[in-house]
Amino acid sequence: YHLHATDGEIGHVDDFLIGEESWRIRYLLVDTSNWIGGKSVLVACDALERIDRDRGTLHVATTRSAIRNGPAFDTIEAALDTAETGPPFTII
Repeated sequence: YHLHATDGEIGHVDDFLIGEESWRIRYLLVDTSNWIGGKSVLVACDALERIDRDRGTLHVATTRSAIRNGPAFDTIEAALDTAETGPPFTII
């Protein structure tokens, strides 16, 4: 799926982070490498507004700049919010 921010396309979903026990999708791992200086960043599923299955797009309630300026996903510990209280995560 391609990811559309409020102001245009920003990348595509490369992977998901889910809770090991709940199996709830918590974060989308978004690849923004089509942009100069692109990287992989985490986007919380709470930002998801709608899914367009026919076009293969996910629409999120945030800007391209906010996603682009998010922390690079090098390790899960570095990318997650320090206030994260969910279960352990599994990279799918």
